[in-house]
Amino acid sequence: MRSEQIRVLIVVAIIALSFIFLLYPEKGSVGNSIFKNIKLGLDIKGGTRLDYRLDLSSVVGQDVNTLAEDVRTVIRRRLDTAGYTEAIVGKVGSGEKTRIRVEIPGITDPSAAERLIGKKARLYFGEILDRTVSPEKPKPKYGFKYEGAKWLKVRNQENTWYLIREDIHIGSRSVRLGGEHVIDARPSVDTQRGGYKVDIKFDSVGRKIFADITRDFVNKQLPIMLDQEVIVAPVVQEPILTGSAEITGKFSYADAKELATLIKSGNLPVNLIKVEERTMGPTLGKDIISRSLKAGIAGLVLVLIYMVLFYRSMGVVADIALLYNAILLFGALAFFRSILTLPGIAGIILTIGTTVDGNIIIFERIKEEMRAGKTVRASIRAGFSKATTTIVDANLTTILAAFVLYYFGTGPIKGFAITLTIGVIGSMFTSLVVSRSMLEALSPFMKNKYVTAEEKGA
Repeated sequence: MRSEQIRVLIVVAIIALSFIFLLYPEKGSVGNSIFKNIKLGLDIKGGTRLDYRLDLSSVVGQDVNTLAEDVRTVIRRRLDTAGYTEAIVGKVGSGEKTRIRVEIPGITDPSAAERLIGKKARLYFGEILDRTVSPEKPKPKYGFKYEGAKWLKVRNQENTWYLIREDIHIGSRSVRLGGEHVIDARPSVDTQRGGYKVDIKFDSVGRKIFADITRDFVNKQLPIMLDQEVIVAPVVQEPILTGSAEITGKFSYADAKELATLIKSGNLPVNLIKVEERTMGPTLGKDIISRSLKAGIAGLVLVLIYMVLFYRSMGVVADIALLYNAILLFGALAFFRSILTLPGIAGIILTIGTTVDGNIIIFERIKEEMRAGKTVRASIRAGFSKATTTIVDANLTTILAAFVLYYFGTGPIKGFAITLTIGVIGSMFTSLVVSRSMLEALSPFMKNKYVTAEEKGA
């Protein structure tokens, strides 16, 4: 297969993938817009931003940064469960000045956001009294046996519910085992059954309680709950007296790591103290994006007109390449689930200039080759060959700057860096591959006007 045909196939495949990422219905996306799969940031969509400080008054001998990461994991999971997958949960600062920053687009009532985040997560073990499969929460059961029992949904299992009682009955007495007695949980390789498992370690009090429970629960399920949800319900194989247990199930490493993190951070000995809240109304967000889009469209139209007036047929090619890069950019944002912010829109507008710059460099090189008397096809090949190094070097410096912004920046600055990086990479591809494919296809219909002029003069 010739190189020209390969380039055309690559160009078609990439634009097709971009449209698929933009148009394929994604879970949680609404509306019929081509941009429905692109997530909008707080500054565009509006919402609430909350900053929390960790209450370290009762924390002794624990790494604050590790503690903050555990808190962030729990909050992230709560927001995902509530359907706020576009929310951003980040860590600001370090050491004792560490803050947890939560940004939730679409929520303008701070109290609603605070209810989602809630208090510190609560992990506990329980006893299963009943099990059912139902699309809705079953009705409560009454009687002495079911006193204090609740129907809780099983994590990652559709419509599966367990009737759980926190008081675990052992003979004539009942005990409780909470996450405060779990001192460690980590994933490890399951050499006997394959896959991965989760190793749990209890403190001295938890070890005794857990030993009493497992003596009575052999061949029975012992569920573990987190935030009113059953995260796992393993079967007790034998009495466990050492204070160390393992949860098996041929987990993948990612699942085992997530489960260990949830168990370990489920009952953190720290509270969150709200130190700041900010609210941005949706009207302001709509006004910002409306003005930004109008400015971007106006600039795009002017560039398109200029390229056609100045470069004629090659200008049309440049305009098509510019639109191609825009679709590619939005498709990439949808694929990577990047959150589009106002600075991100500025990055998109900036890529308009980089895409046009690359084409102008190439077109001027092609014109130089034509003036030297070469054919149109030979001029196109020579022009791209000589312009490639210049375009790659110029864009690499921009990409390096964007990497620095992403690494050291936060929030909207990272959004700008992401869109700029994707846009610049896309502009290089459209300039060197898309434009070349179109020009080579049009070359039989193009004439070297410079050679024609010289012949007429002769």
